[in-house]
Amino acid sequence: MIRNSIIAFLLLACTNAFSQESASKFLQLLDDSQNWILRTPKIERGNIEFINYTKDKVDLNTMIWKFLPNGTIDYDYQSSSEIFACAGVDFLDMDVEQSNWSYNPGDLTLTLQIKGGYASLDDFVFKRVYKVSLLDEDESYGYRLTLLKEYFFNDLKKSR
Repeated sequence: MIRNSIIAFLLLACTNAFSQESASKFLQLLDDSQNWILRTPKIERGNIEFINYTKDKVDLNTMIWKFLPNGTIDYDYQSSSEIFACAGVDFLDMDVEQSNWSYNPGDLTLTLQIKGGYASLDDFVFKRVYKVSLLDEDESYGYRLTLLKEYFFNDLKKSR
């Protein structure tokens, strides 16, 4: 009886370790060959969602992120070829030299430090820890980043 309990415990421990390792090892969001569409309109307000990039999902000024090695973030905007104007669209600009990411595979958390803004590069600075979970929808897959903690936040638009 004790022997069976020990074997069951070891199998459970190995299964949990393997599932955590495989989840962290194959986190596509951080694969530098992948592009991700930012689906969250205002990233300074909480949770963030990314969906897989395909050309047919590009709409009016779609922001596309790429998580590069060494914690670097790159981004670009694309628009559908059927759209001819972009008046009134808020563009998120990030200072990529001041923005970075780090990932903790042990607890599946992603830390983002972002300096950016919608009217200029100097609207906000934040450093946040997010729990990473899969987002699976009919036509898209991606990742939901659920805000766990915020180390600091500066709203640089506020008057001092």
